[in-house]
Amino acid sequence: MAKTSTRPKPATAKKTEASGSTAPDGAADIRMIPLDQLEPSPLNVRKVAASVSDDAELLASIRETGIKQNLVVHALTETRFAVDAGGRRLKALKQLADEGIIPADHPVPCLVEDERNAVLTSATENLQRAAMHPADQFEAFEAMIAEGRSENDIALKFGVSVDLVRRRLKLARVAPEIIEQFRAGDLMLECVMAFTLTDDHDRQLAAWNAVKGGYHIHPQSIKRHLTETAHSASSALGRFVGIEAYEVAGGVLLRDLFDDHARAHMENPDLLERLAIEKLQSAAKPFEAAWKWVEVHLSVDYGAFRSFGRVYPLDIEPDPDLLAEETRLIEREEELAAQNDGEDWTDAETEEYYAIEPRLREIEALQRERQPYADEDRAIAGVVLTIGHDGTLRVEKGLVRPEDIPAAPEPDEVSADVDGTPSPARPQVTPPTSSSPVPTSDPAATLRKADGISASLADDLRTTRQHILRAHLAADFEVAFDAMLYALCEQALGRSYNSEALDISIRPFQASSSEVLHADTVAQKMLDALEQDLATDWMTLEKPEDFRTMSALPVADKQALFAWATGLAVKPQLSTDNRPSPIIEEIGARLDVDVAACWRPTAQNYWGRVNKGHAVATARKLIGDDYAEDRNRERKGDIAAAMARAFAEIAGETEGFDAATVARTTRWLPDGMVFVGATEASADMGNDAHAAAEGHVPAANALADAESDEPSSLPAFLSEDAA
Repeated sequence: MAKTSTRPKPATAKKTEASGSTAPDGAADIRMIPLDQLEPSPLNVRKVAASVSDDAELLASIRETGIKQNLVVHALTETRFAVDAGGRRLKALKQLADEGIIPADHPVPCLVEDERNAVLTSATENLQRAAMHPADQFEAFEAMIAEGRSENDIALKFGVSVDLVRRRLKLARVAPEIIEQFRAGDLMLECVMAFTLTDDHDRQLAAWNAVKGGYHIHPQSIKRHLTETAHSASSALGRFVGIEAYEVAGGVLLRDLFDDHARAHMENPDLLERLAIEKLQSAAKPFEAAWKWVEVHLSVDYGAFRSFGRVYPLDIEPDPDLLAEETRLIEREEELAAQNDGEDWTDAETEEYYAIEPRLREIEALQRERQPYADEDRAIAGVVLTIGHDGTLRVEKGLVRPEDIPAAPEPDEVSADVDGTPSPARPQVTPPTSSSPVPTSDPAATLRKADGISASLADDLRTTRQHILRAHLAADFEVAFDAMLYALCEQALGRSYNSEALDISIRPFQASSSEVLHADTVAQKMLDALEQDLATDWMTLEKPEDFRTMSALPVADKQALFAWATGLAVKPQLSTDNRPSPIIEEIGARLDVDVAACWRPTAQNYWGRVNKGHAVATARKLIGDDYAEDRNRERKGDIAAAMARAFAEIAGETEGFDAATVARTTRWLPDGMVFVGATEASADMGNDAHAAAEGHVPAANALADAESDEPSSLPAFLSEDAA
């Protein structure tokens, strides 16, 4: 044990070195008294024992650095002294002696005073003691860490627990401005601890500004402000995704560092929802081939499934092994329950009993999963996959939308089996029990949101894609004729009340921002040239002369008019939309629409409207880490301008990229813009990029006379000034 720094002083001393108590001349003196001559005093005013942790901290301090403050005693006899102030120090020294760390007669500095002053001295020492402020502790500990000391070393030097050192060091996460409020007494320690949920000082200060005007500042109100946009890891959504998967995907986790239960919040709700949607979609894949439709929902309100009709699985014999296990578990459950209501159970029996019910539910679910649905039932019904309240996958099968419920059969529609027993001609559907609308979801929008694509930007991309497809469709009679014929047959022959690809009432689709989006684009120039060549003089005549004149037009003129009108009817969609029409994708693929040659992302139409993370991630993937890091250090406006140059048709000339990089950036398109199945001229990407830079557009079918032998081609302007 280290030697004490307190030395004996003359009896005439006015003030002790350590305790600071004042005594009249000759009434007190400091002596080095053997430890085995000291004992607790009944006059010590501290009656409530200190906590075990506090005693442990004091013991650690004395073991490491010795006594730094003398004890105050009064004499019982010449060789026995009662300790009036310093009882905890005496207890620690006795323990060290018992452990053999110090001798039993170890000299201890003691202020000896008259017994009449014992109560006053004891009360003064205990009442006037001032603990070190936690903020001061934090700064002292942090300074020692910076010097290279360990947490254990600091704990020994200060006589505190290692846990307290760690807890104080966690305050390094708190903004200095908040620490100063703590010093000033405007915040409790518990409130300061609440700010450690995040390392972001700006968010901490924003939360402080939000709560500081309140009558009473509570830690929970601070945590609520810091986590208002986050999901709890214990929520259904958080449990479904899981902390590990969330962090692997780059999600930020807010942990309550001072909570023994380690409560956590997932700070990136968009990413969390994306991961949940992707997990649901993966689970939905096995159902897609067997059912008419499959949908995924992050959540479904209680009772929403009552808006559907229902078909039910066929009855089959239960699995004999599962049935035997179920019987055995039920018998065992009854046997255990009969044992005095569980009072005599062992720990093993208690654990066994409470494991039976969950397993019985599992067996019931497994038996239910084995029951098949009839083919005719699956042909009209669907499946919804969602997240249960407990964070597990919930699968609802056999749901029938109201419009898909077959009409009740007429008497003459009922067929009969060979033996004459009537059988229904249609699936048997239990009707909905609620008239509330069937729940809908748009997982595609959730995924785009997580990628930084806003709803308005997605609308504009959809509009741009429709405009490009319309221009190509208006130039190709054969595809336009087939598309329109298909739509007409869908309605005229009773397959559908609504065409999924074309609006055959020919209400031209017109977005509110179309003038800005389409100004001076390749597609608009195509449409302008085609419109100029349309034979429309007959439309100025009176009826029915206009009809006779139109009927007499050459076939090529009629085909051009038909294709133009059909192009007006095409609906907008991205291939990544929720349940996109495969017909529109097939039209685009058949026309071999090269979207990249008709549209490039600019600062105005794309890069200025996405978040920084999306732009940097795209640059990193297609250009390289160095370029991405340069962009990451720029402001948003500068990033948008740089990305527009890098992804333009002439990126090779302006940015100095190599040929491979140019081929990637000049052909890149946001997800959903490419037409599924279109070749995109991938056989010679380098030539395509050069042609796009020169203003050329991939060839499409002509507005040529069907009887002409000349090869089909687009208007001449496309080879002159399409850029």
